[in-house]
Amino acid sequence: MSADALELVFTGSAVLGTALLLLSSIGGGLHVRLHLPVRLPHPRLRFLRTTRTDDATAMPVLLGFLAMFGIGGLFGAAAFGLGPAGRTAVALAFGAFGASVGFGIFAALRRAEGREPTALRDLVGRKATVTVSIGERGHGTIALTYDGAVQTLAATATAPIARGREVEILGVHGMAVTVRSLPPP
Repeated sequence: MSADALELVFTGSAVLGTALLLLSSIGGGLHVRLHLPVRLPHPRLRFLRTTRTDDATAMPVLLGFLAMFGIGGLFGAAAFGLGPAGRTAVALAFGAFGASVGFGIFAALRRAEGREPTALRDLVGRKATVTVSIGERGHGTIALTYDGAVQTLAATATAPIARGREVEILGVHGMAVTVRSLPPP
């Protein structure tokens, strides 16, 4: 490969990799999908998972490699005046460094991720305390501790329940729960 073609490859790699890496970090609301006629592999790595239902791909790691590969190739020519083989070796070393930085960042982010929050449907069967009496119309408020904090939820019941009584959660309807009174201990 000629020196001009190699420089074009490195420049394109640096510009494309850096631009896509910057675009991918703009925010969670911006998603650009490329529809290519070729099916690309979708590697799933455990440390890259963002949630249990949403897997991130290895794209930042690959883009880090691509950007640093191009920068390394250009750096090898400018700083050391290397030939094509030397420039390619420097580019591969820089690319490996860029990929390992992306890998390290995502591994650290995975370790720092909290656990999944409790879904309201998981509260069925738990006990709670009535904080605002559930009246004749069947509406009131309960309090219970989950996810390490005291939570207050709207509650309904088929019969009136006095403030301070212990109840059991029977079901969830939107952001409210249905409860029944428990007999005193």
